Amino acid sequence: MQGLRLAAGDEARKGLAGVGDARWGNMVGWSDSRIVGLIGVAGVVVAARPPGRLSAQGVGGGVRVAGYVQPRFESVGDSALFFLRRVRLGAQGDLTPWARFKAQVDLRYLGSNGTSSSVVGTDLYVVLTGTRAAVTLGQAKVPFSTEEILSSGALPLPDRSVVVGDYAPNRDIGVQVDWRPRPPLGGPLEIEGGVFDGEGPNHASNPDKKMLYVGRAAVSPAAALELSGGVAAYPDSTWWDAGASAHHGAWLVRAEWLRRNLRGTSNHLSGWYALAAYMVRAERVQLVGRVEEFDPTSAPRDGETAYTAGAQYFFRGEDFKIQASYALFTEQGPAVTNNRLIVQMQARF
Repeated sequence: MQGLRLAAGDEARKGLAGVGDARWGNMVGWSDSRIVGLIGVAGVVVAARPPGRLSAQGVGGGVRVAGYVQPRFESVGDSALFFLRRVRLGAQGDLTPWARFKAQVDLRYLGSNGTSSSVVGTDLYVVLTGTRAAVTLGQAKVPFSTEEILSSGALPLPDRSVVVGDYAPNRDIGVQVDWRPRPPLGGPLEIEGGVFDGEGPNHASNPDKKMLYVGRAAVSPAAALELSGGVAAYPDSTWWDAGASAHHGAWLVRAEWLRRNLRGTSNHLSGWYALAAYMVRAERVQLVGRVEEFDPTSAPRDGETAYTAGAQYFFRGEDFKIQASYALFTEQGPAVTNNRLIVQMQARF
């Protein structure tokens, strides 16, 4: 279950953000004093124990400081740019045998075009765990899209698909429950649900005083296969998601379809992707391909198709790797020069 993240304080699920209205709105940055305080705490921990992964003993158990950096080169059309895609630093650990916490910030968040980088909170939550259920309170990823639930540090390609990365529900503030029923329904079945403000992350108010309701179910009829479906109900729209993923030997395949229906209109958004990855050399080189389609409205000839080819080289697994990808976009309407080359390194500690 997503309880791997919940019970172990990790984003990754089972071992494993923009365009237009895609983003959740402007991120609210942290004050300088909070930034200095965070860096100061991290500095104390570094000085206390420099080698390996950083950890300290807290009141309720171990506390671990972790993070990752993603330097990137990106070329789109006739423009190119070096920047830091993500610089994330956080702490997580046990409060009691049945309560855990995670606090993580992005020190170099990449906003939408025209907005500056800022420091923002990403995962800020407490998890209460039981035998078959876990409750998460705070700011976390909503249980909806399979690709979105995956940690950014574990993606086969540098970016998520357009419909997921730029539009689908992401993080929000609220409460969610993850539950595995008892056998015979238990084991391969996981049910998740939550109630959130619906304003996205880093918001201190809920202006419309209405909530976002999210539900997701995933079943694994075989050890290497997962089928999932989800729904996210906003006051003015409803998102639907269906996905499947499988792995066998060196192969990994995943596909997902998403749709947003705007209530009272026939103007809908939809998209899908299919991804395949093959490990050419065990634990070292992986080849990745993806095809996707995205249609932002129900109007004719405004959709686009993208074909992406990429590869990863693992120096030390997901902790230290380099990724490269090239995406070719074709538009149903007027052509746009937006083909994209990305080279990105990841260092995780």
